[in-house]
Amino acid sequence: MVNMSGESSQSSPMHIGITDDLQDVSTVTDYSIIRRKHGSLDWVKICEKSSKVITFIDLAGHERYLKTTVFGMTGHAPDFGMLMVGANAGIVGMTKEHLGLALALSVPVFVVITKIDMCPNNVLQENLRLLIRILKSPGCRKVPVLVKTPDDVVISATNFVSERLCPIFQVSNVSGENLSLLKMFLNLLTARITSHDDEPAEFQIDDTYSVPGVGTVVSGTTLKGVIKLNDTLMLGPDPLGHFTQITVKSIHRKRMPVTEVRGGQTASFALKKIKRSQIRKGMVMVSQLLNPQACWEFEGEILVLHHPTTISSRYQAMVHCGSIRQTASILSMSRDCLRTGDKALVHFKFIKHPEYIKPGQRMVFREGRTKAVGNVLRLIPHVSNTNTHNLRSGKSNNKNGQTSRSSTSTIMTEGNDANEILLGSKRENTPNKLTSVSINKKSRGRRGGGGRSQGHPASTMVQPLSEQNPPA
Repeated sequence: MVNMSGESSQSSPMHIGITDDLQDVSTVTDYSIIRRKHGSLDWVKICEKSSKVITFIDLAGHERYLKTTVFGMTGHAPDFGMLMVGANAGIVGMTKEHLGLALALSVPVFVVITKIDMCPNNVLQENLRLLIRILKSPGCRKVPVLVKTPDDVVISATNFVSERLCPIFQVSNVSGENLSLLKMFLNLLTARITSHDDEPAEFQIDDTYSVPGVGTVVSGTTLKGVIKLNDTLMLGPDPLGHFTQITVKSIHRKRMPVTEVRGGQTASFALKKIKRSQIRKGMVMVSQLLNPQACWEFEGEILVLHHPTTISSRYQAMVHCGSIRQTASILSMSRDCLRTGDKALVHFKFIKHPEYIKPGQRMVFREGRTKAVGNVLRLIPHVSNTNTHNLRSGKSNNKNGQTSRSSTSTIMTEGNDANEILLGSKRENTPNKLTSVSINKKSRGRRGGGGRSQGHPASTMVQPLSEQNPPA
């Protein structure tokens, strides 16, 4: 579950647990923080006492950190979104931006209005009317429900997965008003993403660490399948598009050591025999049965949400797809140009390195504010530069062959200077180290510059050597 507020500047996960009697972990967490030094409570005991553990991912609300918010929405694969609105501040520009982002990614959203204890009633009611009007607008088409009783909580939680319902809670963290209703709602929610245990494992990496005494640790979300301790997976793609075998040394989930994780669960893995510098955000760990392939180019269907001018071919912007965050360029489109509200098929190409993506994934194409959203339709096989390189090298070989033939004829005519001319002809197509050796041999082998015709073609080839090493 993601929490979109206005004060954070980075994505921060937090865990709470709920017991059978609806005692939330906010009480347990407070005690665990206060009495941590005495060892009275730890995360193992918290998870043992909880019937449900909920992970909150606090995302940035400021416009400057929108890219962090987009990465949190796409990379962490949240089940739900909790939109935080200050009762005194009301709806601001970034509130609409975050709401539109959640709608574009098909993430169910509920609204929590905070600080109702310090807000005048007339201001609160005016902000509520504005919020309800936005939720009912044609672009949103939500059904807002003001949650005031436990019966409202049950109805909202039961129908919340339909994505049309949008519960609105009014709470105060100072007086504790209506917090019990919010806790009950969180306890009744069920996970939206299924595990798919029978499918090959897929895990997307959203962060890397280097832990002293442990080694390289990666964290992320398990998309499908089951990953167990000591499993061998394929890690990649690297800058060349290759995947390497790695072994899972240990697994931690909710700060507890576990033996396996399933689809939809977040976890951290300690890996064997690999450096942190070899891993980056956006990489995946997948089963060997998938035979993973890296992708440079893909085709997606996008809808432009907002753009001040037009989007055309060769336009570059940031693509967010899962935990992938990389600049991509538009190679071609099904339309000449795109404006706000247009939809088209677009051919993308990553700029820096290949990525592992699959058809059907949701993507966000942005520059500054959110620009376009859509789906990946198909992967386009990348035309390797090997053929082009071979063609170029073939031309070079032809030129080299002509040079070699001319050098051979020169060697036959010059006789005594054969070794020096051969070194001179090789100097043009050999590394600097070999060139320096030929220069040294030249300086040791020749005592003067006489005995050579100035008009002979070979003299032109040897001329750079004679300039660097003038006659004594």
